[in-house]
Amino acid sequence: MGSADDQPGGAKGRLRAFKRQFRQLRKEAMEKSHWAAERLLDRRICIGITGLSGAGKSTLITSLIYQLSHPDRAQLPGFSPALNGRLQGAELHPAMDTGLPLFEYEQCLRALTTNPPRWPESTRDLSALELHVHLQGRRLGRNYRQKVILEFRDYPGEWLMDLPLLRMDFTTWCRHQRDLLEQEPRAGLAPALLSQLHGLAPDTTADTRQIDSLWQNYRQFLRDCRSARKLSYLQPGRALLDNEEYGFFPLPGIGHRSQADLDALPEDSVYKVLEARYRQYVEERVTPFVDSHFRHLDRQLVLVDLISTLFAGEEALEDMRKAFGQIADTFSYGSNGLLRKLWRPRIDRLVFAATKVDQVLAADHDSLRQLLGQQLQQVFSGARHRGLPLFCEAIAAVRCSNESVRDGRRLLVGHAMDGSYLGFENAEILAHLPQDGEWQHYKGGLPPQLRPPMGIGREGYMPHIRMDALLNLLLGDKV
Repeated sequence: MGSADDQPGGAKGRLRAFKRQFRQLRKEAMEKSHWAAERLLDRRICIGITGLSGAGKSTLITSLIYQLSHPDRAQLPGFSPALNGRLQGAELHPAMDTGLPLFEYEQCLRALTTNPPRWPESTRDLSALELHVHLQGRRLGRNYRQKVILEFRDYPGEWLMDLPLLRMDFTTWCRHQRDLLEQEPRAGLAPALLSQLHGLAPDTTADTRQIDSLWQNYRQFLRDCRSARKLSYLQPGRALLDNEEYGFFPLPGIGHRSQADLDALPEDSVYKVLEARYRQYVEERVTPFVDSHFRHLDRQLVLVDLISTLFAGEEALEDMRKAFGQIADTFSYGSNGLLRKLWRPRIDRLVFAATKVDQVLAADHDSLRQLLGQQLQQVFSGARHRGLPLFCEAIAAVRCSNESVRDGRRLLVGHAMDGSYLGFENAEILAHLPQDGEWQHYKGGLPPQLRPPMGIGREGYMPHIRMDALLNLLLGDKV
């Protein structure tokens, strides 16, 4: 048995514990110094990746990692390092000092490469990863190797729709939502529920069971807005993913009451109970997410399923435009100066990408990109956005269709989700926002959902459409 000094509480035990703690602190300090140097030298780029519902975010991240990790076989002619032979490959690592779980790349890749292949599961929480991209260059007649660290931060698009709550108190939010609820397509989706909300007087004593029941009905209403009408601007966003404990909903019945009158209501009133839940949600869900996540981002990629929205009709497209407007007013942007790279980084490039363009003919890809650009121009035209470089692209992270000609007509062919082989035509994508009489052109023409193709992963092959162009937008000026 050792002496008392050797025991964990003894002098030598305390000394060993101190040395372990000192080594750990030194290691963390060295890692942070490396992180700081990498940011200053533009060797670390933090990219936020999110997507409006159904945009295929997990598939896109998987494809990005795969393409960069297999430069010898990946087809990336629009990405200069790959075209010039400078891209040597990439390695996946956990994201340093984020505390976030690692993006489940292997699991997503396994879904795409299994037999039969299937789409990866949607992400429902934050995740992160580091991709160490190896490049080769030539300087003063000698070859040298360069490493660029891409830090990807992945978060659900539903959370993105919660960010505007930071700029609204509960009363403002209620009035904003009332305007939405009283118009189509929301007004006709759940008339009984909306009638209950209108009839709920803000000054009555709150019945917790009634509020919880209305909250569950309101959650289902939001889900129906998304699934049945393809709406994008839905709050609270987390209600679409989880059984959020801070359940609240708008009170259209506040009418034109003054804020002073509402503030004077008793604490057990319907208004005060819902206001407290709203405030807790913002303080304990939205604010920590922004503080821990957005202050690190250099660039932001937002994915949108523009094809499904377009074929859902004018109201769905208008709702997407409202969502774009809220995104435009939320992001912190501007040029990243030398000191700001370390202490207050800001988003210096915002990229929107319409996904799943393999659902339409190649001749329509440019029209889809132009249509997305017009949507963005409408909401980013204000003076407060002029310092933000904005880009848009149309892509397919994994290409599921090929073009064929039958009886002189161009078709898309691929496999349905049940594995059956099919061919189909898509309605021509107009390169402009449809006018009133043109919406009939899209009615009932939504392309079928396709299964991933067989053979992904063989010899590094993963078919895509314009992923090289997307990489160029995200990284071209850095590599």
